[in-house]
Amino acid sequence: MLSKFPIKDYSIFAYRFLEETTNEAAQMWSVGWEKQTSPLYKWSGRNRKEAEKYIFQYTVSGYGIIEINGKEYKLDAGKAFLINISGDHQYYLPKNSEHWEFIFITLYGMHVEKCWNYIQSLHHFIVPFHPESSPIQLLVQIFQEASEKKITNPFQASSLSYRFIMELYQYVKSLDTSTEDWPENILNAVLFARNHFQKEIGPDEMAEAANLSRFHFSRLFKQTTGITPIQYLTKIRITKAAELLHQTKYSVEEIATNVGYANANYLTKVFRKATGMTPGQFRKSNQVLGDHLF
Repeated sequence: MLSKFPIKDYSIFAYRFLEETTNEAAQMWSVGWEKQTSPLYKWSGRNRKEAEKYIFQYTVSGYGIIEINGKEYKLDAGKAFLINISGDHQYYLPKNSEHWEFIFITLYGMHVEKCWNYIQSLHHFIVPFHPESSPIQLLVQIFQEASEKKITNPFQASSLSYRFIMELYQYVKSLDTSTEDWPENILNAVLFARNHFQKEIGPDEMAEAANLSRFHFSRLFKQTTGITPIQYLTKIRITKAAELLHQTKYSVEEIATNVGYANANYLTKVFRKATGMTPGQFRKSNQVLGDHLF
């Protein structure tokens, strides 16, 4: 999913700063990009001694498994976790996974702990991220700066760490927290839609991700969310299209491709139906897309 960010080689960079002011607020312990292929790869929080440090780890390709409080979660492309290193968890490469490629950052400090507590309070143990989302883009930037040896002092590292935590706050706050009570198969379909909306997917693929028949899935999805699967997909795509219209110079044709539509004409038709404006009119306006498209 992140092939647009070429990696020369997989590396881990560690930092040990003594500046108390930066360490108390938000500081970087390590950042890295790895590709694991051995089923021997396994980390257990019960056996680790690095107290008060937190790992954010985002899957780029393949998949791994994390067990939190006795429950297993699949970490395929686009999913991330934020955990206390010494917590009740373990994560590993399962035998039936060919590889697990991920980028991670280990942080510590007061603001990092508060962010972790906030995410835990929402029961977001696993969080989906589009590869172009701000937290992931910033994480890639931090890794690139580390690999180019541009992180040279504690103030710079602390600034990047604090900025990353603020991006996490903003992103997680934007998630629909009502999903915590949704059935697991519907959550699986929602995660699939959030991570693959830029491809030509529809209700059939979402039903497959939920491991339900198309009929049963559509009925349960509407009952759970209040909208149909295609309306949910459309909401994700139109929201992303609106963001790209205001924040980039991409053509409408390019934006259509980026959000899963075949061409600019089809995007224009769907966008106008959802918002009352064409993409061009929306780009020229200062309006913000409403929270509810349906």
